[in-house]
Formats: sequence, structure tokens, C-alpha cells
Amino acid sequence: MSKMLRMRKDLGVTPYSPVIPLSFEFGLEPVVSNSKPLPETANTAWQQITSKIQQRLNRHEKYWWQISGYALAVLLQAAGYTHAAQVKILEFFAGRIVSSLGIANQPGAQRWKSFMTDDNNPIELSWDWHIGADRPSVRFSIEPIGPDAGTPEDPRNERAAAEFKQSIVQTLPETDMLWFDHFDTFFREGVDCSSVEGHSSKVFWAFDLGEKDITSKAYFFPGYRAKATKQTNLQVITQAIESAPLCTPEKLGAFNMFAEFVNEYEELGGAPLELDMLAIDMIDCSKSRLKIYFRNRRTDFRSVCETMSLGRRVTNQEMDLGLKQLRRLWDSLFDHEGTAEDTPLGQADHRTAGILYNVEFRLGSQVPKAKIYIPVRHYARSDAQVMMSVSRFMDSQGSAIHSREQRETGKNNDDNQPGQPVEAGTEKKGVAPAERRRVSQISTAYAKAFSTIFTDEAVSGSRGLHTYIACSVQTGGTLRVVSYINPQEEKLRRTPPLKLR
Repeated sequence: MSKMLRMRKDLGVTPYSPVIPLSFEFGLEPVVSNSKPLPETANTAWQQITSKIQQRLNRHEKYWWQISGYALAVLLQAAGYTHAAQVKILEFFAGRIVSSLGIANQPGAQRWKSFMTDDNNPIELSWDWHIGADRPSVRFSIEPIGPDAGTPEDPRNERAAAEFKQSIVQTLPETDMLWFDHFDTFFREGVDCSSVEGHSSKVFWAFDLGEKDITSKAYFFPGYRAKATKQTNLQVITQAIESAPLCTPEKLGAFNMFAEFVNEYEELGGAPLELDMLAIDMIDCSKSRLKIYFRNRRTDFRSVCETMSLGRRVTNQEMDLGLKQLRRLWDSLFDHEGTAEDTPLGQADHRTAGILYNVEFRLGSQVPKAKIYIPVRHYARSDAQVMMSVSRFMDSQGSAIHSREQRETGKNNDDNQPGQPVEAGTEKKGVAPAERRRVSQISTAYAKAFSTIFTDEAVSGSRGLHTYIACSVQTGGTLRVVSYINPQEEKLRRTPPLKLR
């Protein structure tokens, strides 16, 4: 049985008193100096798992645990996960993920060039703010990579895929593989593995981390089959969906609306939208979402409005208010206050430049829901600006939501009518101070987590730690916001190496 598939059981916990973040001695430069202490609970959870596994991991696995596992532990604690949940999630990460991220990043290493991030880091973390009034949640995405990926022994990184799939099925037995098997087979069939996408990645996995459950998602790249069959990515995606289990014609109204938008956009003279990925939830197909990720090279806000509304196919009060909210966040992220809607962002010549979007829908839905992924790593001034802009926006929106809830329950009287959307930034002052403090505590926790993981110089003097800021319009015109994070090794705080008993 392969090492990746070996069940790492009995990762029991042993209480540790809090100390500064730890670093392994495993023949590489120490990572994760001058570090600020972890919050007590996160430090203990990370140490408890570390004390059980460090003798079982090879140096490559220790490298990923020390960098990405540490960053994940800090975010989990900052987001308010219980200690038990932190331990459970970190056990999963140590037992199933660190062995699937490839070799350590060290001089001369021939590493697989993952499309997950622009610097080929195969893991991306995310902090889901939700709408600003509730506890945030943490997630992560990876590309499974074998130890010999990109070498003559495994030039196309084919060994890791099957092993990782079996590993996840064993660990998360509720995972539904029906759609995964269909789409994985469909997009690989008849395909040579030469790169036609500007990268060589084939499948990504993502994990939503709940208090009790871990659920997975999968992402596929249609471009390889499109190239092999001389079709467009949309044509290949259409065939894949229409041939999938349960995908009968009467259940694909939402997809048909999206396909109509894509075709119309090009017919009206726009540059073709670049359809990059198809994603699924790994749950019962009748409940799973289908998500299609696509890129628009236009970066002006007018094109954002056109795309989020699917060419004005989605028009209602919530969308109008949501786009108004999005403009506020957009202006803050890019210093665009007072500029015209057709003002583009700065120039960025990169495979991932432009604006990334997705649409999602379930079987039977008639209207897809759009989400924007703003690539702040290309266009923002610094990660500090991104963090400040998002935090201020979420504080404002969270306070507006609490203010509206107070009015609707009769706790506060003012001129607004119950049930009407409230635009963030225009809310009345009646929201309770305790509620304002609770909302702002989330932003404070995020900022402290960032300053625990990364150096002040990296956050204030450069960009790239935040990869995307994702936004989708929710009920009442509020925005659900997600910050995506690339845990770049060179920007981590560092500590002297310390062996654990």
C-alpha cells in the first residue's frame, strides 16, 4: 500500500502549554523569526498534532505541515472554531493532505508547476466572511501532486490523482463519487497530456471545514479535451453536463441561460469569455451545484455589472443593490472613487489577469447565480490595502444587517420600513454598541491572524498573499465575501528550530 494511502490512525492529543510557533529540524532552513505568539488554543491544537506526527512524516511532508498546516491552524483559531474542531481538521490535514502536495520548496528542486497559484504553490487557503454578521469559516484548495511529478518517472503528475481519490473516499466516506467519476473520465478521454492551457494541472480538490464535517469539491479543466476534439470549451462543457447522470434537458434551464449569455457576448463583439473550469460538490448529485469558472479580460466596472447580471438577464432590486455594494468595495480596493464605470484597472500581462467569475446552479434551477473573483494579486496596491478595504466593508455591512434586524424586531424606530434592504454605509446609528463590537471583532481577528502568519513588511509593502476577493449577491442585496490566501513561504514570520518531545 502506498505511503499516501496509509491510514495515519491514533493521532491522539496530548496537552501542551502554549509556546511560540514551532519549527522542525528537517534539513531545510527554519520557517514560520520574530513571530507573534499564536492564540493559546490554536497553538495547543497545532502542537498536539505536531507532537504525534513529526516522527512519521518525511521532510517534504514536514515542510508542508510546518508552512501550510501552521497557517491553517492560525486561521481556524481566529475564525472561532472549537478546539475539538481544530484538532479534527488538523488531523485530516496532517494525515491526508501534506503527503499530497509534492516535494519541499528548496534550491534546485524540480517542483511541479501547479496552476493553483501564480507562484505554483499547490495550496490556497480561504476565509469566508459570509455576509459579515456571522462567524467566518475557513476552507482550502489543493492540487494533488506526487513526489516525482514533473520528472521522467511521472512527467504528467498522473500517479497522485488515483491515490488521492482513494485516500479521500476512505477518510470521508460520505463523499459521493458519481459525478466525479463521470467528469474525470469525460475530460480525460481521448486527450493527450500536452499542455494547451498555459499550465499542466488537471484536477483540483477543495475542502469546506465545518465544526462537525469536512466536505469536498472537485474542479476539472475542459481545455485539454476541447483542444483534442477541436471544439470550444463551452461545447465540451455542454457535452459533459448533458451526458452526466440525472442531467435531463428539463433540469438544465440555468445552464442554458448561461450558455446563451456566453454565445451572445461574443456575437456582440466582445472578446470570447475564457471558460477555465467546471466544478462540483462531492455530494448527492441531485443536491450538488455545478459551477463554471470563466475569465473576462475586461477589467472595467461596467463589464463587471454586465457579467454579474449575465447581460441583464438577472435584474431585480437585490442585484441592483448588490452591484452598488460591490462598487463601494471595488473603489476601496483599487482607489477608484469618483472614476467612470468604464475605467479599467491597471495593466497586467498574465495568464490569470482580467476578472475571474463563476456561475453556479443546481439541477432544476432556471437562473444561475454569478460570483466575481477579483484578482487583487494583480491590481491592488498592497495586501494591507486589501485587508483594510475588505474589513471596513464587512464591518459596515455587518452593522447594517444588525441595524435592519433591530428595526424588524421593533427594537429600534426610524424612518426605514421593515424588510427593505439597507445599503451598507447608510445604516442608522441605532445598532447596539455590543453588536458593532462583535462585528468588528471578526475583522480584528483576521488582521491578527495575518500578522501572526506573515511579516509586517510582506503585508504592507507587497501584494500576492491575497489572491482573490470573491463576492456574490445574497438575499437583501448583501454581499457574501471570501478572501483567498496564498501562504507564501518567503513572507512567513520565522522562529528558531525547536524539537518537540
